[in-house]
Amino acid sequence: MNTKDDFFRTTADTAHLQITDEAEACAAVLFACRRADEIDGAGGNAAFLMTLKNRNIFIGSDTEALIETVEKYFEQAGSPATLINAAMGAIREQTRLPLFYHCLDVILADGVVTPQEDKVFQYLMRKFKVEEEVAFRALEVLVVKNKL
Repeated sequence: MNTKDDFFRTTADTAHLQITDEAEACAAVLFACRRADEIDGAGGNAAFLMTLKNRNIFIGSDTEALIETVEKYFEQAGSPATLINAAMGAIREQTRLPLFYHCLDVILADGVVTPQEDKVFQYLMRKFKVEEEVAFRALEVLVVKNKL
């Protein structure tokens, strides 16, 4: 199954997938963004791993165990969008904007915005309820940042 092509595909029975821990939920969203990246290069993996190792919400978490947990969640969800939907309830309002920025950093690690990545960006903007002006400013900054 090519999950990059199936970002928005949902499975019929996802009620069983409940993510209640905020750190796991944030990691799940970041993992979903990583899986949705069309250009599957090392930059996205590095941005994903550095976020899990260095951001406050993940301090005290075993990075490898966290990745194993979110991989299992992803298997249950069946698609990145379904995983994000399952995680959103556990993510506090004040965590959403910083997480949105990190999601963009993971997706745009290669410095290019592909058509699929643009769709994911639009989806995340709606899910996280980020104002359009703020979201597009972040997109511009991260694309330039990641060209280095």
